[in-house]
Amino acid sequence: MITALNRENVYIGFDLQEFNRIREILEANQIDYAQKVNNHAGSWALEGTIRGRAGSFGQNIDFQYEYEIYVHKKDYQKTKYLIRK
Repeated sequence: MITALNRENVYIGFDLQEFNRIREILEANQIDYAQKVNNHAGSWALEGTIRGRAGSFGQNIDFQYEYEIYVHKKDYQKTKYLIRK
């Protein structure tokens, strides 16, 4: 089980294709992972969403979603090697 105390970040970025490529590598090598997707236009500190309040004019949709992948610390070195292959 991957928790906040025993994990290492192997990917953080905005590229969905790279995110999926890394996930496929991890699944093919039976490495457990956790993923997180942050929608930067989907929340606002007060109420509603940024998009709902201000619209999407001027926002680059390529940077709307931020993707993160974590693996267990014991799998970190192997994962980094497989990703760079």
